[in-house]
Amino acid sequence: MRRFWRCFIKSATSAGSDGAGGESRRQDGGYYMRLDAAGLVTELSPALGAILPDRQHLGTALVLDLAQPLGSLQGSPAQWPQQLSLSFKGRNDEQWHFQAGLLEGDGEWALMLLDVTAHTLALRYEERRREVMDFSVNQAISMRQAPLEDMLRLTEDWLEGLRLRFQVPWLGLFIPGLKQWQLYAASTQPGHTPLGWDDVELQEAFACSSSHIACEWQSAATGRRAWLVPYSEHDGVRVWMIISGADMLRRVPFFNQGDWHKLLMPFAAPLSSGLRYLEVQRKLQRNAVLEALLDSGWWELNTVTRRLSMTPTLAQRLALELSADGSMSLEHGLSVFDPLDRELVVRRLEEAEQYGIAFSDTVMMRTVEGGRWLRLKGEMIRSPTPRIVGYALDISDLREQQEETTAARARLEGLLDNAPAVIFVQNYRDGCLSFEFCSASLVRLLGWTLQDLQSTPFSSFVHMEDRDFYHERTLTLLKTGYSSGRYRVRDSRGDYHWILEESKLLRDSRGLPVEVVGLMMDVTDATEAQERIRESEERYRVLVEDSPAIICRYLPDLTLTYANQMLLKSLGQPDLALHPINIAEFLSKEDQQATIQRLATLTPEDPVRTVEFSPQTSHGQRVKWLWTERGLFDSTGQLVEVQAVGRDDTALYEARDQLFQSAKMATLGEMATGMAHEINQPLTVMRMALTNIFKRLNKGELEPEYLKLKLERVENQVSRASRIVDHVRIFGRTSDVKGICFDPCESLQAAVLLVQESMDKDGVSLELNMEPVPQVVGHPDRLEQVLINLLLNGQYAAQHRSANDCSVPLVKVGCRPAENGILISVEDNGDGIEPRMLKRIFEPFVTTKPVGAGTGLGLSVSYGIINQMRGELTAENTPHGARFSIFLPARSAPDSDEDSEELNSSPVA
Repeated sequence: MRRFWRCFIKSATSAGSDGAGGESRRQDGGYYMRLDAAGLVTELSPALGAILPDRQHLGTALVLDLAQPLGSLQGSPAQWPQQLSLSFKGRNDEQWHFQAGLLEGDGEWALMLLDVTAHTLALRYEERRREVMDFSVNQAISMRQAPLEDMLRLTEDWLEGLRLRFQVPWLGLFIPGLKQWQLYAASTQPGHTPLGWDDVELQEAFACSSSHIACEWQSAATGRRAWLVPYSEHDGVRVWMIISGADMLRRVPFFNQGDWHKLLMPFAAPLSSGLRYLEVQRKLQRNAVLEALLDSGWWELNTVTRRLSMTPTLAQRLALELSADGSMSLEHGLSVFDPLDRELVVRRLEEAEQYGIAFSDTVMMRTVEGGRWLRLKGEMIRSPTPRIVGYALDISDLREQQEETTAARARLEGLLDNAPAVIFVQNYRDGCLSFEFCSASLVRLLGWTLQDLQSTPFSSFVHMEDRDFYHERTLTLLKTGYSSGRYRVRDSRGDYHWILEESKLLRDSRGLPVEVVGLMMDVTDATEAQERIRESEERYRVLVEDSPAIICRYLPDLTLTYANQMLLKSLGQPDLALHPINIAEFLSKEDQQATIQRLATLTPEDPVRTVEFSPQTSHGQRVKWLWTERGLFDSTGQLVEVQAVGRDDTALYEARDQLFQSAKMATLGEMATGMAHEINQPLTVMRMALTNIFKRLNKGELEPEYLKLKLERVENQVSRASRIVDHVRIFGRTSDVKGICFDPCESLQAAVLLVQESMDKDGVSLELNMEPVPQVVGHPDRLEQVLINLLLNGQYAAQHRSANDCSVPLVKVGCRPAENGILISVEDNGDGIEPRMLKRIFEPFVTTKPVGAGTGLGLSVSYGIINQMRGELTAENTPHGARFSIFLPARSAPDSDEDSEELNSSPVA
């Protein structure tokens, strides 16, 4: 047994010389352990005990010391494999990797260990390195094949993959910005706070770090570290990869300097190329937009091939066609210029080619739309290829503005010279003002020249009485910077003119006076006219005060602020200065409310209303005023005052009512015969009934039933006659002052009742067709008067039609609803109305009846009544006669008196 262990130790010592321990391990006998039959450790070599954790190992199972348990180490060592790969846990959490051989001797087992830790780690590092490189290459291939819009997403995916494989908190890519490096994409571990990448120290680190090697950077302010990996091209570093939050030399020991660059270059190269391409595209787009906005474009002439190139936008603007290579012949490019300017362009090109002289000229080109002006610039460049490069700018708008400015200046000079006012400029020097400029209108106005005003003090031309005012004007101008006033100035003929002067003092940046700019206008006529106006103001005041019209002004609450004598006289009131007056005191409550509501509807766009007023004077008389009021508003649109002009139409209203009443009486006169017959008929019936009663009474044969029957007949006829008399009495009364709401069908039935008997007597048939209609506003007796007049005219026309017409005389009457109102028609089958009379049928004293048969006022009065009710009366011929139509508006609000108020306040027809 001793011989066995000596051989084993010698073998272990020899094997230990190949391990990672080197010479030191040969000194302590190498790595081995002894196990009993149950697999428990009975002995450890000193070298193995030095690397294992400091604890009791003897008497414990082997598996307790393994970093990675093995399923094959079950049971006794006799059942284990002869060769094993074991990983032990070290003292500092590192792992030791061994190749083990199991030997048996004298019932014990010896486990000889060969240290392969360095070799195992090298394999693992190479595997991780290859994994990272393969991932980066695959992402770089995807980057090269993907569209440009996917670059950012692919970069973020690549960074996320690297961060997970490196197991670092933060990883990002930086690209050049306008002024400093800017973060393009990054991957951050959740919960980790990245470094402040706008830190000035980091920007300085980019500037100072080598563009060829990866290096570590540490912030002097915060102490935080970052690993910097550059990607360089011919013009310097284009991409920086930054890793923060980890010691990369320890975290990624399998990467050397070359590996970092190999990792970044495949991905950064297409990224940098794509970003450059996008930047070029953006510049091209910006240039195209600027060229379109500025109407400009570059051009280039190859002096060897004599081919002209330019931007497509410029070629399109010049109406030139480019070949497939984007060029054209020089002759074709020059063909668009005006012949005179074409020679200039050719000469400029020759001077630039031969002598290197740059040029800038304004030339005209000819297009279909007309001439266009170009600013053409060019310069010779001899390396690497001789060519003339320049740009063309469309300045047609500027040219037009210059021409307009020139024309405007000419117009302004002509305006100043021909203006009725004198424009002048006075210099301020040593406390005095002297004329420096005067417009040519000075000669026409005063006959003086600028030299006259410069050689003689201007105050000597001012009227003696106005010289003090002129000196005060100068002092005010120097003190306040502005003056305005009028004074008299003598002209070259010795006559004086009233001059209105407006002057303004101009100062320099230090506030010192520099010059005076002003104008002088001849206001002699205006001044004299003002005096005449002042003299006439008294006449106008007397005219308003003594005017027969009612003129006043009042506030929105109806308080008078001014009233002429006519209004005060009409109301029987004293002067306003002695007793304030409110119009509401003379109005009924209904009229007060209607007036307040009407004023509330006045607006600056619709400020005028014309109504009829019915105030009651202090003497108790109700008067009628035709009243036009106009609202006056402040800047915010608020009604502040009302100005009104009125006319007293009381006498006109009374005359109109008398006219209506007279026409009504005339109508009753025309119906007298028919009404007499209508009343005579019930009297005849009553007389016959009484005669029969007397006969029976004389014979003694009067029975109660017979007497009752006859008396009932007499009573019915008395009622019939009474109704006719009552209606005639009501019809003949004067109409009420105010209109009411009523059913027009009732007026139509009443009119038919009065004319029915007359038509029956004359053999004229009457057809009546009435439908339910809405109420209207007005006077029912006046509408009845109009209908009776139309029925009588229809009766007359039907009765006196042509002799050769054998049809039965007929009058048709209809009443039906219409849009927003009702329509009443009266139609006859007479001869109609002569066309020449149709347009004048409603004029006073115009009649189609023979002399003595009509007054000519019936239709005129009827027209006025319907117009007062806001309706319309029309006449027309039909194939069988004539038709008169009445349209009346329906009452809009049945529960209010608005319509009746409008009727009573309507203008006189």
